[in-house]
Amino acid sequence: MRRGVLGPILLGFGAFALVAAALLRFYAYDQLAVAPKDQESTTVLVGPDATIFDTSVLEEVQTDLTITAYTVGDVEAAEEEGDDVVVWNTSSSTRNSDDVQLSASVERIAFDPFTAESVDCCGTFISDTEGEETPITRSGLLAKFPFGTEKRTYDWWDDDLGEAVPIDYVETEEIDGLETYKFEQTIEPTVVDTQEVPASVLGEDAEGNLPADFTYSNVRTLWVEPVTGVIIKRQEQQLNTIQYQGEDRVTTTEARVGYDEETVQNNIDEYGGEATKLKLVHTTGPLILVILGLVAIVIGSLLVLRNRGGDAAQGTGTRQEQY
Repeated sequence: MRRGVLGPILLGFGAFALVAAALLRFYAYDQLAVAPKDQESTTVLVGPDATIFDTSVLEEVQTDLTITAYTVGDVEAAEEEGDDVVVWNTSSSTRNSDDVQLSASVERIAFDPFTAESVDCCGTFISDTEGEETPITRSGLLAKFPFGTEKRTYDWWDDDLGEAVPIDYVETEEIDGLETYKFEQTIEPTVVDTQEVPASVLGEDAEGNLPADFTYSNVRTLWVEPVTGVIIKRQEQQLNTIQYQGEDRVTTTEARVGYDEETVQNNIDEYGGEATKLKLVHTTGPLILVILGLVAIVIGSLLVLRNRGGDAAQGTGTRQEQY
């Protein structure tokens, strides 16, 4: 390489590396760190040895629960709203040990693709087994946490309560080598409905029906991959009862339900890789480029200065010879 050329080349490379670092960090990352509009996934939750109230025999029974949830993105609805919303529809079915369907529901949610916060748009609703759709305006987080999840308290939406409830960071925990943030939300027993219930079901020696309160309580635990904000593992410990005159008379649901092993492993395999890519774009890649760029600029500047100094000295010597 010709003398004096290396310095400018290093200066040019250094400038290029700094620009590339900025593009990775502030452009490429923003393009990649978004929830997909075309989401398609299936999750399975299991609840062994659950207690439920069987309405066909009007008594509590023991059974294993399996909940299958199929989620698909409504791309057309999302694109009508622009780049700041994702719309997902989820169909859920709960079956018992005999593979009999106990309940079914469909819900439509809309949220910000980066922050994961609920967005009020797009005809969001929740439906019951009969398929009756009830419009609903949600708040807080719905399906995932934000990209770059922090160790702090967030608001997580609860459909049974119809409101967002704080969910607290508890600790950092590894699941098969993948680092996750563990969050926990405790919902104390709360009356969510009042209905007429047969007196015999309530254990009362009376004719006809009596007004009774339906209560709901839950301890929700979520293990979140912090780079993507995706829930890797989920567990809910529910206790729902029917109360009469302030006393629990019937247990309608007592179950510990969580993702099955296959769902957890699939999440680790898929989103562990996604987290690595995002780290490369957001942190590792820009850091390496900045270091290389600065080193190249420093070395290039020194070479340019040295070459200029050498040229100046050579020019002075030539002029002295002319006298």
